Amino acid sequence: MEIRGIREALDGTGAVVSNSVFMDVDLSNSSVSGVNLSATRFIGVNLPNASITDANLSSTLSSDVNLSHVRTESALLAGMTINGVLVTDLFAALAAADKRQG
Repeated sequence: MEIRGIREALDGTGAVVSNSVFMDVDLSNSSVSGVNLSATRFIGVNLPNASITDANLSSTLSSDVNLSHVRTESALLAGMTINGVLVTDLFAALAAADKRQG
């Protein structure tokens, strides 16, 4: 199936579109819920002001990404690294530094 040059809303409820390609597509102001995106590649994606809730991002790789002003709340961080450094180790080092100063 091809959808080219269409400029209207789509309802993909209950659809299976695995192995699809989306290029130069504007999905702004869309809602994506209950979607399986495992093993999906996102390249050249624009996500400012996006909200990601109740997501499983385990074993994902983010590379060459702009994370300025990103907020993460209530996240499981076990094994998460930033530039090869465990985030839990960073938090422990900060807590130790705070304890020494206070």
